[in-house]
Amino acid sequence: MRSIEVFKTNVKGRRTASFLVNEMKEVFPGHKVSIDLDDSDKVLRVESSKGEIKASAIINLLEKRNFRCEVLND
Repeated sequence: MRSIEVFKTNVKGRRTASFLVNEMKEVFPGHKVSIDLDDSDKVLRVESSKGEIKASAIINLLEKRNFRCEVLND
């Protein structure tokens, strides 16, 4: 079962985004992670083919790094 979660963040800068993406891939193995810095919401997209994505764990990880992160509703 494939799951996708989309988050609004305040991540800025390619280096920062790259660092966070790499860290999330380590913490959440098997997940595809990307951050769209060109979008006004600095969208973080997380996809898993191995089941449910724990949004709270992703939000906590970014908040520990002093970034805002919230689930982006449709």
